[in-house]
Amino acid sequence: MTQTSNNSREQRPTIIVGGGVSGLTAAKTLEDAGMPVVLLEGSDRLGGRIHTLDLEEDDASWIDMGAGWILDHRTNPVFHMLKDAGTEVRSVPVVGPRVRIYDHGSATWKQWTAAMKAYGKFGWALMRPQPISSEFSSLGERFDERLGNQPKREDAYLLKSFLEILIGSSVDDMHQNMLSEVWEHVEHKGTSMVMITGGYRHLVELLSNALSTTEVMLNQTVSQVSIPQNSSTAPLVAVETSDGRTYQGARVIITVPLGVLKAGSIAFDPPLPPAKQDAIERIGFGTVEKVVMTFENAFWRRNRRKPMSLFSIADPVAADGMYVDVSATSGSGPGAPTSHCLAYVCGNTKAELVAENPEAAVEQVLSDLQTIFPDTFEPPVATATSRWRSSPFSQGSYAYPSVHTEPGDFTKLGEPTHDGMVLFAGDACAEGTALGYVEGAIFSGERAAKDVLAATGRNISRPVD
Repeated sequence: MTQTSNNSREQRPTIIVGGGVSGLTAAKTLEDAGMPVVLLEGSDRLGGRIHTLDLEEDDASWIDMGAGWILDHRTNPVFHMLKDAGTEVRSVPVVGPRVRIYDHGSATWKQWTAAMKAYGKFGWALMRPQPISSEFSSLGERFDERLGNQPKREDAYLLKSFLEILIGSSVDDMHQNMLSEVWEHVEHKGTSMVMITGGYRHLVELLSNALSTTEVMLNQTVSQVSIPQNSSTAPLVAVETSDGRTYQGARVIITVPLGVLKAGSIAFDPPLPPAKQDAIERIGFGTVEKVVMTFENAFWRRNRRKPMSLFSIADPVAADGMYVDVSATSGSGPGAPTSHCLAYVCGNTKAELVAENPEAAVEQVLSDLQTIFPDTFEPPVATATSRWRSSPFSQGSYAYPSVHTEPGDFTKLGEPTHDGMVLFAGDACAEGTALGYVEGAIFSGERAAKDVLAATGRNISRPVD
């Protein structure tokens, strides 16, 4: 076999597996430094778990099927990237006076004072770091002690079921210290919740349009990554796809979701180190799905001109989902026409129904709305559902500390392997940033790219903007 010098090796591209915002950020960072890049994406589009649909195909019903909110937007780099590009955001809170609570147990709306009191308890419990404990088997058990023997239904729903909706798993599988300062990520302060007019697609377009020399390949499902054990005779990483193609590069950055790694969809030769594989198995990965709808009229609002979201508490209390009024951000951009849109966001067991039987899920959601609004309900103009759980390119939505997760696992997940030839990035690798959020994916992608540049002695010519 002909030997290949280290210099010629470094002239070969870095291969990036996954075309979400982490992969796109890594590609842009490397390209800005003058390095060749090949980006392989298994699906037919870029963005990963960011996917914005124009539901009625009228440029006035844009709804995010995956990531939707920007938290703490004034200090969030994602907001400033989009703001500089001319995109606007609108406040879309999930608690507070613009979010009503309907209780199926009593078939009534919670009074304003009762709802505000419940929101206050919820905010105090979730936004304030909890002391580290070893007394409980799970976060669910810890919440049960806090709620007492006969909690109010709205308190039980907000404290347990709402968190299950956001994370996509049972609180009984969440680590007892999940809300404590024990994990290697920084929690949001919860000072604001905004959505982007026209959706997160603007961020994907901003990142992908900035690429000029990167070779982007869609519909390339990676099945194996082979790493040379003798760099003097076989210095190149080989990345194989399910259709039999092989791409060779100096290094590879893996940015696929944790669910894909958990499923073993990509084989590594030699295998991943046991510490890395154990961390992959211990970290939880939940599923959050959406049923999105457009209507001729906003029949769910008390004031037809003011957006209004709502919680629907099942009987018995369960993490069925919540309805988010996303009408204000459904236009293509600032000042553009909008539609009357609702997004039903659900996690845990209801998410499984949405992913596996979307038609039945839509029927259940519409039946629920008709029960809540018997006098004003109207059929939707259009509907759609997400399928993150069943998609082979995601196999879920969000990473979280499960009852088995150990401190340091998220750091291990993001560490390079195979002598630095295989690097990892993504929202679940967001050490020191927001675990599970878009900005975490961006920072980890940039970090992996900088590690590649450091190994080759190069500098970034200009920052990611």
